[in-house]
Amino acid sequence: MKLLRYLRDAAVFAPCFIALDWASFIDPLGPFNITPWNPQTALAIAWMTLGGLLHAPAVLATIVLADVLVRHLPGGQVITLATAIVLTGGYAAIAWALKTLLSDTTLRSTRELTLFVIVVVAGTGVVGAGFIGVLGAAGLLGETSLVEAWARFWVGDAVGILVTAPLLFAAADTDRRGALLSLTRKPEALLQAVVLGATLWLIFGGVGSDPSRLFYLLFVPLIWIAVRFGMNGAIVATGIVQIGVVLAIHADRGISLPAVELQALLVALTLTGLFLGVLVDQRQQAELRLRESLRLAAAGEMAGAIAHEVNQPLTAVTNYGRAAQILLEKGPANLPQMTDVIGKILQEAQRASAIVRRLRDFFRAGTTLLEHIETEVLLASAQRVADSAIEGTEISFTVERITPLPPLFVDRLQIEVVLRNLISNAIESVKAAGVRPGRVQLRVERADEAGLRFIVEDNGPGVPASGREGLFEPFVSGKPTGMGLGLAVSRAIVEAHGGSLESRMVPHGEFHLILPCAKKA
Repeated sequence: MKLLRYLRDAAVFAPCFIALDWASFIDPLGPFNITPWNPQTALAIAWMTLGGLLHAPAVLATIVLADVLVRHLPGGQVITLATAIVLTGGYAAIAWALKTLLSDTTLRSTRELTLFVIVVVAGTGVVGAGFIGVLGAAGLLGETSLVEAWARFWVGDAVGILVTAPLLFAAADTDRRGALLSLTRKPEALLQAVVLGATLWLIFGGVGSDPSRLFYLLFVPLIWIAVRFGMNGAIVATGIVQIGVVLAIHADRGISLPAVELQALLVALTLTGLFLGVLVDQRQQAELRLRESLRLAAAGEMAGAIAHEVNQPLTAVTNYGRAAQILLEKGPANLPQMTDVIGKILQEAQRASAIVRRLRDFFRAGTTLLEHIETEVLLASAQRVADSAIEGTEISFTVERITPLPPLFVDRLQIEVVLRNLISNAIESVKAAGVRPGRVQLRVERADEAGLRFIVEDNGPGVPASGREGLFEPFVSGKPTGMGLGLAVSRAIVEAHGGSLESRMVPHGEFHLILPCAKKA
């Protein structure tokens, strides 16, 4: 079965290799027909990188066959075999280096892409030296100098691999292949392909007599594609450009640019697209991880509030259960009271279940439950948090409020997390500064007709000037053991409610929280 699979893969590889060799047979140099772009090399290296070096014999046979069919054995059988052995050995070494150094051949990071470029450029340089050395020793370069032939072959192989190999690696990866296919269903991606094709036509068929003068226009759609769709878009875009250039050359569109300069443009275009695509992918991944960290941090902050909420119904259930036991001991005459107690037990159990369900929903999707909440309920919760935090210290906590207080339209648990964060931070600041007596105050006043302003202030030193910048940024903390997520999560929660959270530049600690009031029916 392994032999049959090997022969099947070789039967697919060989015609593809030969077809690419024929398609790229452009502007050959010297008697041995050295071409400026060799995508078939990328196919051989990708096959050996992904499938193993056991494919080297099939690659050797295919290189010999391609030389017979495409170049018609310009150096004779012995030289063809010798150069094929050099090329196969060199390409196998490049494949081994890529397989060893790259943890992911789909090139998902700048490190992997940089290693890929270094291995390809260095490896093709060495392979080219060996190949041209054999031809030079056999006297088959004619009037072409060794340096010119080596440079042409080196750059041709390097360009072919840099452009084609990332697309081949992506096509071989299930996830990346699915992402590439999904691009065909995106209207913007289709529009980008049309724009890129139109730009190619404009350069090579629509304007002027020398397309090479307008080649730089290709950078515009390429950058647009890479910024919007990352590495996947960059891979496809560079592939389209290469096909367009090859078709234009085959159609004799009058490109006057020397082959080496055209190669340099193709290399610059390709590397720009690939590195920009990788950077976009990395940024998107970092943003995704950050959002996940913030959501988990918010869930952790909410755990304290939820534990408190669950504790109340569980305590009630315990008390009602004891009452039910006492009623049972007194006999059946208390059956109506038993029914009432059991109903209350079920009610409290449902309340606890609803709270746990909220936590589950938040972990899954970060959902919130906006409802009309009496402001006094939040202030009572804040008082309990403060009482627990200042117990046994010389710190006082007071609440000042306007009357009457309008209700709020918020997610109660999430806003309790924000208040808990601000109050706890204020108390910890006063404790750390050793201020005696310490004072923390929560004031509530009207911000405007649509919102209430909660002011948490203390008589501690406040936020130092050096710490104001990035105060609400994730992972920025003024505490030795802090994660720097509390204020970031708090601001995210408040802004999701349509409110605001900011620190005032005053000598003491002072934070202003604005929340939306419930609209009158």
